[in-house]
Amino acid sequence: MATLTWVSCNRELEGIITANQAPETHTVADTIIRFGENRLESEVDLRWWGDDADGFVTGYEFTFDAVITPATIWTYTESQDSTFILAPPAGADSADYVFHIRAIDNNGEKDPTPASLIIPVKNSPPTITIIKGINTPLKTFPVLKFYWEGNDPDGTDNLMQFEVYFNDTLNEPYILDKTVTSAIFEAQDPMVTELVCDVYQNAATTPNAITINGLIANAWNKLYIRSVDQSEAKSAFAVSDSVYVKKVNSNVLMVNGYTTTTNETFYANNLIANGITVFDTTQIFEQTGGNYTQQSADNITQGKVFDLFEVIIWFSNNADNSFSLAQKTTEAFFNSGGKMLMSVYISSSFDPLSNFLDFTPIAELVNPVDTTLILDLGAQLNPLDIEYPTLQGTAIVGIVKPIILQIGATPLYEAELTAKDNITLSLTPWTGPSMVIAKKSDFTGNTNFVISTLELNKLDGLLNMQDLFQKILVDEFGL
Repeated sequence: MATLTWVSCNRELEGIITANQAPETHTVADTIIRFGENRLESEVDLRWWGDDADGFVTGYEFTFDAVITPATIWTYTESQDSTFILAPPAGADSADYVFHIRAIDNNGEKDPTPASLIIPVKNSPPTITIIKGINTPLKTFPVLKFYWEGNDPDGTDNLMQFEVYFNDTLNEPYILDKTVTSAIFEAQDPMVTELVCDVYQNAATTPNAITINGLIANAWNKLYIRSVDQSEAKSAFAVSDSVYVKKVNSNVLMVNGYTTTTNETFYANNLIANGITVFDTTQIFEQTGGNYTQQSADNITQGKVFDLFEVIIWFSNNADNSFSLAQKTTEAFFNSGGKMLMSVYISSSFDPLSNFLDFTPIAELVNPVDTTLILDLGAQLNPLDIEYPTLQGTAIVGIVKPIILQIGATPLYEAELTAKDNITLSLTPWTGPSMVIAKKSDFTGNTNFVISTLELNKLDGLLNMQDLFQKILVDEFGL
């Protein structure tokens, strides 16, 4: 600082230049005295300030070196407060940290006597909770997804990783970073009993380089997971509900879209009659307490389950449920060359403008004004391809929704329908569009989707359903 003195109005200014004064640094607290359980948690908020007698403070430097030496590395900041995670070293539940802070003035001079503070901290063990997905399956093929949430009383930044096990916590843990809050576990070979699984973290579309062992097919399984913090303190294990993992036995999956085991025997018998004696089944809409017991935790995982198979035979009396789920979960299946036969009854409750039909051969439904279309007992379904057999109804179907096809789809059957005038209740033969079974092909020209909007088990009046299955599954799909 310059000290200036006036001598006379005729003389120049004279003065004595004095040395710059170093700034002074202060912390909000100068001493913290805490012992045992009263120590601070690992997440600590610290505040400081500085002043300068002959200028102003431009910034600060801090360090947690216990003793300041010429080799000490300082960290610069312009803030006057910060939150630090001061986790005790691995294996310790407490530690004393020394915080040094020094101000820097506008001339770059640093406080030669930094403020210091001893911070006694203790570590609190982390916690973890398993979070339920959209569904919590009780039975599944070997693709499973789990969600969890890890926390730490000392702050989430104090978390370090998660340790994951299937069934046996005496095995080596599978390590996941603290940023991972969910994972899909997909068997590399779903047809063996002792499964090696790829792991897809969060929303990753490619698996980790490291696989996980311990999942067992044709057995009940549990996932064990615990969180680990920076001090290597570990939470108690969170344990999933038991899930029965079914080994994949074939390349054919029967998807029962009824709420019971209805009609499984009909489809199984027609597969067996055509030499397809080994196949897998899932009852996709089975429920317990409002939870779908055989659906995956989310649609992505369910899509991976369907992609385990080459052919899916899907039958249901509920178009809303079946088309909605299938549209969301079969993209990977079809992209990898999968082929599907769907026999799904479309009732009057199905929204004719629904976009759930986009993945099927159907463009739209036929909805005549004030008219209900009926399939009478004994009415025939006439093939538009001479290689397909004529079919005959074995029950009255009170509501039939014929279909208009997407461009490129191929019609297979028209039904002999009766039109009921909903005003006069008169019955007349229906002469409008009556398509009820159709197919479409993949980009190579091979048939990959056959759909019937009538339940096939109600069309075996001529006892030739075996011939239809042979035409579709053997001739069209190549089984």
